[in-house]
Amino acid sequence: MKKNRLKLGLVANEFFDSTVASARFGGFGWAALQVARVFGDDPSLGVDVIFFPRATKGGKSNLEENVHGTRIISLADGGIEYYRRVWAENVDIFLCIDYRPSYERLLRANPRVPTVIWVRDPRTPEDASRLLTIRTPGELDVVPPTAESMDCRSFAKIGRYSKFFSRSLLFATPARYLAHKVQSSYGVEPKHVSILPNIIDIDLEEGEIRKSEKPSVIFLGRLDPYKRPWIYVELAKRFPDINFILCGQCHVSGPGSWKAENLPDNVTLAGHVDGEAKKQLLSSAWVLINTSMHEGLAVSFQEALFCKTPLLSSVDPQGIVTMFGIFTGYWEGTGLESLPIFERGLKRLLSDQELRKRLGEEGREWVRRTHNRDMFLGAFKEICLEAKVSMNGALSGIEAGGSIPCESVY
Repeated sequence: MKKNRLKLGLVANEFFDSTVASARFGGFGWAALQVARVFGDDPSLGVDVIFFPRATKGGKSNLEENVHGTRIISLADGGIEYYRRVWAENVDIFLCIDYRPSYERLLRANPRVPTVIWVRDPRTPEDASRLLTIRTPGELDVVPPTAESMDCRSFAKIGRYSKFFSRSLLFATPARYLAHKVQSSYGVEPKHVSILPNIIDIDLEEGEIRKSEKPSVIFLGRLDPYKRPWIYVELAKRFPDINFILCGQCHVSGPGSWKAENLPDNVTLAGHVDGEAKKQLLSSAWVLINTSMHEGLAVSFQEALFCKTPLLSSVDPQGIVTMFGIFTGYWEGTGLESLPIFERGLKRLLSDQELRKRLGEEGREWVRRTHNRDMFLGAFKEICLEAKVSMNGALSGIEAGGSIPCESVY
C-alpha cells in the first residue's frame, strides 16, 4: 500500500531500451536503468519507480508501456487526461536525470512535489561554444547535429515557480567538479549540491579479469559527431597489429553526421553492447580510448576502470584520466591534430605492462570505494530527508549519508 512505500518519479529524456520511443543508448538512459534496477530488484527497500519520459510535440500517450520492468507514463502533447493520471500517481519525489527543457511541463504541472536534479552533463555557455567548433572530416562547413547548443538556463523559471509554491528543489551530482557548473548551466544558484554516486554494479570479481593475449583497445560510446569516433578509426590505421573494438550506435543522420564505413581490417564494429558482452569486452581490453570533446563523469570510464582497464582520453573529468590513464589535452574541430599525441599515449600504455597494471588496479579500487549501490542508497536517503519527503517506511535499513555543502564543493 502507498503508506508503506515511497513513490519515485524518474524523469529522463532517454531509455536503454530499443522498444520505446525515447530509446537512446547514452549515459542518461544508463542512469535511468540503474535506478530502476536497484529498487526493482529489492522490493524490501520500499521504493516504487515510475518513469516519465521527456515531452515531445505530437507524441502519443502509450500509457501501458513498460521499460526495465517499470511502468512508464508517456507525455502526449497536451491533454488533461495525461495530467490526471500523473496527479493520480501521488508521486512523493521526482528524480530528474539532469535537466532538459522538455521536462518543464511535467515539473510545472506538479509544483509541490519535491524535485532533485541529478546533474550529469551540464552545458555552460562556454561548453556550448566549444561544442559548436566540432566538425566532421570532409564537411568542415557544416555544424554536426549533436554540436548544436543546448541552453538549459530556462530552468530558472522552474526555480522561481518552485519558490512560489515552497517546493523543495535540490541538486545532486555524481562528480564534485560538476557542481561548479550548476549556476551557469541552469540559471539558478543552489544552496548546496549533494553527491549522488553512480551505481557501478558489474558482476565481476577481481580474479575473473583476464586481459586478451593479443593487445586490444576499446571505444565505448555513441558514434555521434561530438564523440569524434573518426579519431579512433584513424588511430587504428597507425596500429595495424592491434585489435580496435568500436562499440556504439549512431543516433543522428544527415549533413555533418558520421557513418562507420570503410573501416580498417583491424577495427571490429560491435554495435551497442551491454550486460555480459560489455563486461567481457571491457575486462579483456588493454586500454579504453575516448576521443570526445565533452563529457560529464563518463560511465564508460568508471566501468572500464572497474575492469582494470586504464584510460586514454581527450577529456579529463574530475582528473580521473590523469590519475588512471593518459590525458591527451583538449582539441577542438575535427580533433585530428591530436593523433600524434594519441599515438604516443597508446604506445606507452601498450608497451608498459607495469604501468597498465598499476593504473588498472588503482582505478578499480577508486570505483569500488566511491560509486556503488550502498553509497547511492545512503546519499539518496539523505536527499529525501533533506527534501522533507515522507519516507513511508522506505529505506529503513539504509544509513543516510553523502551530502556535501556548496562551501566545500565550490
